[in-house]
Amino acid sequence: MLKHVIQLNVKRKVILSLACFTLLFSSVNFAESFENITEYHEIIRPSGSGAEITASVTAIPNIDGQVYLPTYKKGELASYEVLKGTLLEGPIQFSIHGREALLYRFKRDGSPVTVKQSFEVQKVYREKKAKLKYSHPGGVTRVSYTFVNTSPSTIETFSTQFSMPKDAELYGVVTPKWSKKKKTFSIGEHEGWKEVTVSRSSLVAGDEVKLKVRLYRPSPMIKWVLWSIVILLSCALLWKRRDVLSENPGNHEPQSSLPEGQK
Repeated sequence: MLKHVIQLNVKRKVILSLACFTLLFSSVNFAESFENITEYHEIIRPSGSGAEITASVTAIPNIDGQVYLPTYKKGELASYEVLKGTLLEGPIQFSIHGREALLYRFKRDGSPVTVKQSFEVQKVYREKKAKLKYSHPGGVTRVSYTFVNTSPSTIETFSTQFSMPKDAELYGVVTPKWSKKKKTFSIGEHEGWKEVTVSRSSLVAGDEVKLKVRLYRPSPMIKWVLWSIVILLSCALLWKRRDVLSENPGNHEPQSSLPEGQK
C-alpha cells in the first residue's frame, strides 16, 4: 500500500513538472512571438570610405506592438522617421538571440507600420586590388558588401541598391553571379548614381545577402594622353582649313546687278 502511494505521488510530481514546463515554454514562445518584416529596401551611397544607408521598412508589430529591425555592423542610426503608425517607444538598441536589433514599440491597432531610417556605416566602400586572371587595364579594384538580417523576424521581400562612387566606373559584378535562368541582379541609374540592385525573399534571422563589384578608375596619365590626342587632332583640323579661315570677305568688291549702261 505504501509503495502504491509513493508511486502515485511520484507520478503526480512528474505530471505537475511537465505541466509547469509546458506552461513556461508556451509563455516564452508567446513572449518572443515575432511578426514578419513585409518589405526592407535600402539605398547605399558612398560617404568617404563609409556609406550612408537609407532603409525603408514596412513591418507588422507583434501582439505587444513591438517591431524588431536589423542593425549594421560598424554602423550608427543617424535619423529615423515614422511614415505610418503611432510610435510609443524607441528605437532602442536591443540584443536578442545573440544579435543586435532595433526595437520599436507602436500602438496596437493591427495595422502595418512604415519606418524610414538613415545609418552611417563605416568601411563599406573600402577598396582592395582586384584579382583578375586575364589582362586588364590598371586601376581595377573590388568592393564587397554584406547585409545580415540581425532581427529575429523574417524579411519577406528584401532589396538593396548599391551605388558606385562618382569617380569610378562599374567594371563588373562578381557576386551574385550572373545567370541565364533567373535574374540575380540588375544595373541601372537613379538620381545620377549608377547602381547595382539585388533582390531576395524570405530572409530568416541570420541570413545574409552578399554583393561584390569591381570598379575601374583610369589613371591620370591615360587622361592626359587622351586630352593631348584631342588637342592635336583639333590643331591639325584647324591647320588643314587655314586657307578657308584666312580669307577676308572685306577685300572682295561686291558686283552690281545693274546693266552696264545704267551704272
